[in-house]
Parts: sequence; structure tokens; C-alpha cells
Amino acid sequence: MSKPWLKDFEDDLAKWRPRWEALYDDGMPRNFEYPDTPLKDYFNKWAELYPEKPYLLINDIELNYGLVNNMARRTANALLGLGVKKGDRVAIMAPNLPQYVIALQALFKIGAIEVPSNVLYTVPELDMQFKDSGTETVIVMAAFADKAIQLMKDPASPVKRVIAFQIPAAPVEVEKGENIFDFNELITAADEREPDIEVLGSDIAKLQYTGGTTGVPKGCVLTNKMLLSQAIRTSTWCTANFTLVPFDEIKTLAAIPLNHIYGYNGNINACLYTGGTIVLVPLPTPDNILKAINQHEPNIWAAVPAMIIGLNNHPDIEKSKVNSVKGIFSGSAPLAVETMKEFERLSGGRILEGYGLSETINILTVNPVFKLRKYGSCGIVWPDTDLVVVDIDTGTKVMPRGELGELICRGPQVMKEYWNNPEETDIAIRDGWFYTGDIVRMDEDGFVFIVDRKKDMIIASGFNVYPRDIDEVVFAHPKVMEACTIGVPDAKRGETVKVFVALKEGETMTAEELIEHCRTQLAPYKVPTLVEFVESIPRTAVGKADRKALKQMEIAKIEAAATS
Repeated sequence: MSKPWLKDFEDDLAKWRPRWEALYDDGMPRNFEYPDTPLKDYFNKWAELYPEKPYLLINDIELNYGLVNNMARRTANALLGLGVKKGDRVAIMAPNLPQYVIALQALFKIGAIEVPSNVLYTVPELDMQFKDSGTETVIVMAAFADKAIQLMKDPASPVKRVIAFQIPAAPVEVEKGENIFDFNELITAADEREPDIEVLGSDIAKLQYTGGTTGVPKGCVLTNKMLLSQAIRTSTWCTANFTLVPFDEIKTLAAIPLNHIYGYNGNINACLYTGGTIVLVPLPTPDNILKAINQHEPNIWAAVPAMIIGLNNHPDIEKSKVNSVKGIFSGSAPLAVETMKEFERLSGGRILEGYGLSETINILTVNPVFKLRKYGSCGIVWPDTDLVVVDIDTGTKVMPRGELGELICRGPQVMKEYWNNPEETDIAIRDGWFYTGDIVRMDEDGFVFIVDRKKDMIIASGFNVYPRDIDEVVFAHPKVMEACTIGVPDAKRGETVKVFVALKEGETMTAEELIEHCRTQLAPYKVPTLVEFVESIPRTAVGKADRKALKQMEIAKIEAAATS
């Protein structure tokens, strides 16, 4: 069957690619070579070349490449001894601690597949993830081991064994029993030789589960080579081809959770390619982040706006060593221009807003370091990446530059498929293009401006309403600290607009006052009809406003009212 729109996609790329590539930083490659080698080869290389170089820094603890490689080899052999095989799924459930990184490098060595798991997940959420992935082994911080042990006891769960590690400063009693193991005891007794397991670039390394903001979480299948392609581009781009920070001096600040694709790519992945050093921050409060900066002087930081705002407002920021931070990724939510300018004034660094998804290993677009940067944009098209904006309804019509549509993409970082989910895979990946579900506009220079999630779109009286439009108007009110908009069922309009608002300390406001403010800046069909004031907006692990949580709260209220 003929699909003429595919040629339209190619024509659009051919027309505009030279425009955006002309805006790359000087010396930035337009295309890269991606070795078909497993990730473990890179880590082994650095451990052999520079065994004394610091790899992990946390508070007063320094672990060098040689030591971490030895511990990863022991962990890998211990897992093999327990029956874990290449291709088996192993969950790692921990904050940003050395054990997380050691366990991950061990999985890379034996070709086991990591299932990153959030320590804040409830038992039902973990059960869903472990059943979907077929996770049999869970490596977990002792404080959260009870969740994994509870699941292991469930005959319907695939979990067969739990390996718990202790934090010396805060030991926790872990239930004893069959198939419950102590991490330290296992690796102390294990062989320290490199496991003789063949791992290929095409082998799966990770099942990165989506956040589930649009339904049941899905496992993004990511191979060694896919991850390596992003490792190479991430470290090269954020340093302007290593002119901002030299190749062998990269030191990242890991404040984003490593179980999130953003935290992984901006730290473990970037340092895997460059032999860099990772500064770990398990609990990313402004105090803890600033302490890590003062103590270890990192130069690359993957951040979210909430973290940058927290440092801007920290009372000790002016006398800190924040000027060590040269390259700053900012993602997950828009960063206010004044916030960006203030942090760049304080640090002397460069903030690069970017955009990507779990399905694309974190990055599709990023602003250049030195060349043209457009405020409000999440950046320019990434090297070796193709982006086209298509119509929302059919996904086959190329939209003119500047007009809204759904972003579709392809590139070496795009996932292989959703794990054991051919139906969702076929919806998301069509004719080699991944349909992101994000509504954007792209300008003639290739800069992308995110409008909203396609599935977050509110249809009120037949009009398409994008929540982010309302968020930005509400947030601009001087009394407002945070805002998040959702659609709620409405008998007449289908959906109506509701906004949740957290006010600045000491401020008061009525719903009518806020609605009147919106009327002056929004079309009538976009103006909120419902306003709820809250102390704070719930956020995901990486600082995004959690629309899913707010929608669930609203549904619960509606159901409770219907049964009362």
C-alpha cells in the first residue's frame, strides 16, 4: 500500500536540516560513529587505564574506578552464583548511592537487564512493574526491602530473590529467610575476576518504564548500542565538543534519581563515555545539592527547574563554589527566563534546556551552548536525529513551520519496542517513526517549543485546550507560586478546565480573582471554571507537576460524591 506522506517527511527534513545544523556550536559533529560494543567495555577500559581516578564521590567517600570495577565484578559473579543469567530482568531500587551504580555496572557485565525502580513506588505499583517485566531479582536499599520481600512471598509474583544493602549510618533490620540475601556478604565472598559472558551491542541493557502519565506504565526496550549513542552525544553536546569542559575532566552532579532516564543519561551514561566522575546526591534538597557542589566542585549538572530555583534562593549561594558548574541541562518543565539568567549570573555557566522521553533515552532536542539560544524553546534538533511535526488527527500531514502538531522522530536513541506489548508498540512506532504524543511547534531554525501532551489535551465544548497555556498565565500572577491545570468531566461541555493553585507565602486570593486574571489573557473557552487552592502541587520524581496524581484525586472526589 502506498504511503505518500513518508516522502513528504523526507522532503521536509531535506529542506530544513541544513538550517538547524548551521546553528550547531563550532566544531560540533553533524553525525557520529557509534561503536557496536557493549557498555561494559567502556567501564573496563577506564578501570584499566585509570584505576586510581575517582569514579563515585558522595559526602566524604571516594571510590575510584579500580575499586568500583572490582566490586561490580564481585556483584556480577555473585548474581551468576544465584542463578541470574544473561537476559534476566533485575530491578535496582535505591536512591543515588554507590550500590546503585555498582549493581548497574554488574548487570552490564553479565548482560542482565536492568529494571530501574522508584523507591517511592507502592507495593501494587512495584507488583505491576515486576509482573510486566518478569523481574526475578530485586537489589534494594534495606529501608525499602520489605516491599520487595512482600512481593516475593506472593505466589503470583515473578520475584524469586531479594538482595538488600545497608547504609552504615542508618542500618535497618531486614527480615531473614530463604532467598533474602545481604549485598555485602554476597560480594565479599564472590570471585573478583571479570565474568566470561559475551554481551553484544544489540543486547538489551535496560527496560526503562514510562512514568505512566497516560495510563499503565510500559517498558521501553533499550539496547547497549542505543544507550551508547546517547552517551557520546550527551557529553559532546553539553561541553560544546569539549571546549566548555575538557573530555577527561567531566564531573557530573547526580541529583536527578538514577532510576529516571534523565538521571541515568546525564550522569552514568555521560561518564561511561568519557571516564568521568559522578558526584552522588541521594536526597536532592537545596542544602544537599549546594553541599555537594562546595565539597566536590562538579562541572556538569542535569537539573530540573525546581532545583535551579532552590539554589537561586539559597542564602549561601553567593559565597558558594557554584561557579564550578559550567554546563547545566534543564528539563522536565519550562524554566523561567529570569530564573535562567540569575543562575547563569551566579555560576557563570550555561543552561541548556532540552527535551526527550524515556522512549528516546532522554534527549531529542537541546539548545546550543554558545550559539543561538531561544528562550522558551527546549532546543534544536539533536545530531543524527530526525524530527517532523505532523497533524494531530492522522499523523500523516506535515505541518508548516510555526504551526501546532504532534512531534514524530527517529534516530539511534529511539527504543526498540515496548516490552511484550506489540499493540502499544504498533501505535507508537509507525513506518520507522516514533510518535511522541507531544504537541509542539517548530520554527524555521529547528527550535522546538513544547505546547503540551496530546493526551493531556482538554476538549471543552469542542475546543482543544492545552493545560500548559493556562499554567503559564496563572503562574504569571504575582501571588502564585505554582499552578497545574487538568480537565474534569462536565455534563454540558464534555470537559471543563480546573486549575490547582499554590500561593506564595503570606498571600491570599479568591477563585474569582484568579478567573478574572485569566479572562484578560485567555480565550473564553480556555478560562478555568474551577479553581482549587492547595499548599503545594504534587510532583513526580524529577520535578514535573504530576497531572496524573491530580486527575486521580479529582476522580476519587467524583466517585465519592456519587456514592454518598
